[in-house]
Amino acid sequence: MPDYFTYTEFRALPDCSGTTFTDAQIDSAAAYFTTIVEREVGEPFVPRTYTETFNGNGRYSLLLSVPYVRSLSSVTIGGTSVTPSSFAINNGVLRYLTYYTFSGTAPDNVVVTYTAGQYATCPADVKDAVMWATRDRLLSQSNSSAIDIRKTSVSNEFGGVTNYILPGEKRPTGYPDLDAVIASYSRNTTSLGFA
Repeated sequence: MPDYFTYTEFRALPDCSGTTFTDAQIDSAAAYFTTIVEREVGEPFVPRTYTETFNGNGRYSLLLSVPYVRSLSSVTIGGTSVTPSSFAINNGVLRYLTYYTFSGTAPDNVVVTYTAGQYATCPADVKDAVMWATRDRLLSQSNSSAIDIRKTSVSNEFGGVTNYILPGEKRPTGYPDLDAVIASYSRNTTSLGFA
């Protein structure tokens, strides 16, 4: 199932009802765009599970690499499981609630599995943009498509030219609506600097 929308939502779009596209085709096209969105923005739009390995530091806390921790699944120290309720998480910092520390002499002796993500569900604008881009990609790649997806422009009988938007700098997908959503969530901000 796609991460950002359901098959039912997708099949409600024009030209996508019934068995027009298989679940596998929808999954593949949606995964293509989801990967680009998350790479460009720098974070997922749905909670994901992460497993991290640390060296014991002899302290009461560890800094997890992914912010917005939603739940702690497991903590193992030196091969021994520790109850997740023994810890508190605040701003990405995992902290013992007791006097214990993340100790040990072996490297990589602390393993933490948790779920994190800023959003509990995918924001509507991201969901819609990814869903429509998935639809357009599948339609343009279908056997019944009259458009050659490798063309950059097409001339018509009146001498006019239709230019197609291709992926490139500041257009990671080549789909204007999705690229605009990516830009609106992007962490890349202009540095003001000082002279």
